[in-house]
Amino acid sequence: MNINVRISIAIAVAIFVWLFSGLFISSANEAEGTQVQAPLTHIEAVWSETQEYKPKLMLRAKTEANREVNIKAQVGGRIVAVPGAEGVLVKSGETLCEIDAEDRARQIDFATSALNQATIEYQGAQRLKQGGYQSELAIAQAKTRLESARAAYERSQIDFANLAIKAPFDGIIERRPVEIGDFVQPGQLCAQIVELDPLKVSALISESEIVKVSLGSEATLTLVNGEVLTGVVSYLSHQADQVTRSYRIEATVPNPQMNFRAGMSGRLELEEQPIEAHLVAASMVLLDDVGNPAVRAVSEDGLISTLPVKIVGEQTNGVWVVGLPQRAALITVGQNYVASGEKVVVSFASSLAL
Repeated sequence: MNINVRISIAIAVAIFVWLFSGLFISSANEAEGTQVQAPLTHIEAVWSETQEYKPKLMLRAKTEANREVNIKAQVGGRIVAVPGAEGVLVKSGETLCEIDAEDRARQIDFATSALNQATIEYQGAQRLKQGGYQSELAIAQAKTRLESARAAYERSQIDFANLAIKAPFDGIIERRPVEIGDFVQPGQLCAQIVELDPLKVSALISESEIVKVSLGSEATLTLVNGEVLTGVVSYLSHQADQVTRSYRIEATVPNPQMNFRAGMSGRLELEEQPIEAHLVAASMVLLDDVGNPAVRAVSEDGLISTLPVKIVGEQTNGVWVVGLPQRAALITVGQNYVASGEKVVVSFASSLAL
């Protein structure tokens, strides 16, 4: 074998050894690479504990007069005075309309005389009875005449008192359809009185929500103009509307200055029974794989878990959620970059910043 052949063989062997050694080096490097672990994610968390929270119901509502009464004439006659003008405030007992007395004063005098005569006749019949000169029938007839005269006297007194039609309570004259000179019949409208203090607030509530409210619960009405009134729940209907299946609910709010009118619309907030819940920042609430709200928590050994929650209320500095344990470490920073079961490095803040 000449020298050129030997040189060629040596070069081929060297190339083969070099290529084959590269496979070992690559395998070794890959094996070493699988043993290198990625650095743990650093997150921040805070310990959160349950607090007492009173959920609120929001209902569309409107104001109503506490009382609305049509004041009608009880006797007929001509109107001679109307002291109460429409839109003015009247006190209980003030005259709204006055009817002409005509001859009613003389009728009272006549009824008085008839009552005196019937009284004397009955007393005389009683004395005759004691002497045995009067029958039981005559005594009964005298007593009947006496009672009839007394009823006529009382009727004349009542009719005379009813000439002045008065306000039954403090309120505002909403309507007064009669004027001086009008003739009214018994039962004809003299004035309509509305009571606006306290003011009534009415709303409709569903059958699933009415069980959450009780009489005396605090109620807050926010009117469309931004005014806020506070009161208490005063009425809960016991029968649902046949069409809407909703119940009527009423609250009363003070209105001493009569600044608020009946028929104003607004939003009624009602307090429910208190529950235990967590107050968390809105940014901490995420959506899980099926689209339900959830928050991410971390265990003491640094393992991530995703906990489903239910939002039961909100306020300017966060949202109220239920479904968490009484005390939980909730992630405040980095919750979007970790997954359930992942191990992390956690730093705890002193308090939850809301």
